[in-house]
Amino acid sequence: MANQAILSDEQIDRYRAVYCGLCRAIGRRHGQAARLSLTYDMTFLVLLLDSLEEPDLATGKKGCVAHPVGKQNWRQSKWTDYGADMNVALAYYNCLDDWDDDRNVVKYACATALRPACRNIRERWPEQCRRMADSLERLGALERERSASLDDTSQCFGQLMAGLFAPQGGYWQPTLERLGDWLGRFIYVMDAVLDEEADRKKGRYNPVTAFREANGGFEPLPVLEMLIGESTLAFEALPLEQDLDLLRNILYSGVWTQWVNTQKKAQKRQEGTTEP
Repeated sequence: MANQAILSDEQIDRYRAVYCGLCRAIGRRHGQAARLSLTYDMTFLVLLLDSLEEPDLATGKKGCVAHPVGKQNWRQSKWTDYGADMNVALAYYNCLDDWDDDRNVVKYACATALRPACRNIRERWPEQCRRMADSLERLGALERERSASLDDTSQCFGQLMAGLFAPQGGYWQPTLERLGDWLGRFIYVMDAVLDEEADRKKGRYNPVTAFREANGGFEPLPVLEMLIGESTLAFEALPLEQDLDLLRNILYSGVWTQWVNTQKKAQKRQEGTTEP
């Protein structure tokens, strides 16, 4: 997500318009209930693909159930529809994964509800959905083995994201795939770091904990900086102009928001225990 604390009002309006447009596209293409699966990840992808190609944009202002007071600006392009499809497909496979791992009945019900939409998405984007399913299957197998290899586990999610970031081939496909690959690895490791304490309390597998125990320790910050650094190197190689300020905000600042908040909370807890 974007770090809205350092964005201007105009920048926030543009960012929210893309997010709102994506939400509306999900509802239009896959039903209103599917809008609950909306994530910021696909907002970044829509911004990126729009900036690279600069397709025709449709804009408007309208109210919705989520924002009953006042109308919201929205913006859509052909990549908004693609982002909507990928958002729902990811939600479907994620729900299936949670069902396989924890026998979560709620997630199974969500997957069942999304199955017809996902079937249509597979017909439109067979390669993306194949890579998505294959990557999550490999990742699930590694997690069931309680793998201690962060390279192997994060690579699975990296390959998934690489497939999403290059939907139509072309000259920039290798660069887009490299950007998606390293960003996916960063997201996977960051999520594991942020979830480590909760997973430990509940006795759940966590790839960072497994790596830490197998190797006698783990310093997350240098690894995370390396992963996002590789992603930004690919990003800066792309000929982007439209919404470049928003894209850089997300990659250089927004992706660290939860990390910073977690570190601040940990510091406050530590200061509380050391006070006389």
